[in-house]
Amino acid sequence: MTTTFLISEAKLREYTDIDNNVDSALLKNGIREAQDIELQRLLGTLLYDKLLSLVDSNDINEASYSNYKTLVDDYAQDFLIYASYYYILDSIYLRSRNNGLLIPQGGENSDAVDRTLYNVKRQSVKGKMEYYAEGLKDYLIEEEQLFPELTQNTKLYQNSPDYTDQYGSPFVFRRNGYAEEAEKRGMSVFDRSRRQYPPN
Repeated sequence: MTTTFLISEAKLREYTDIDNNVDSALLKNGIREAQDIELQRLLGTLLYDKLLSLVDSNDINEASYSNYKTLVDDYAQDFLIYASYYYILDSIYLRSRNNGLLIPQGGENSDAVDRTLYNVKRQSVKGKMEYYAEGLKDYLIEEEQLFPELTQNTKLYQNSPDYTDQYGSPFVFRRNGYAEEAEKRGMSVFDRSRRQYPPN
């Protein structure tokens, strides 16, 4: 279980509308889940572990690791603000009780959940998370040579970086084979999952 965090509770509270009275334990668990699930999926296990190790040892501030510091400060943290918030939302707005899911109102008072409002809020946060995920993925694709760990995953239990998405193209090919057919007919096809650039 991850005990090293790439983003602080203070920064999470500063850049979101999470109230100051929200329990720190909820925030820590959300940050941990966002890092382990979402960030590790984008970075791959080896680069993710490298970042945690550098932050844990404080070596990330050394000049020789400036590429990793840029990755964390300028890309990973922006993404983690909204990825963490996305995972925290369940705990902030909903509580599991014997009589079901309730919205806490302080003390012993609780109200039934308005599912529509909750879904609107969660979708808004998810949209921001996806925006910053795209920037992080684009940076990793462009600067792949700076991070050798991106291509060194060899074990089955190590996640390889996942750059796939369903956005970024005016044409969406829903069935296998259509992209290949478009390429055969001379259309430029950009597919992030293949980590290649469109032909000139």
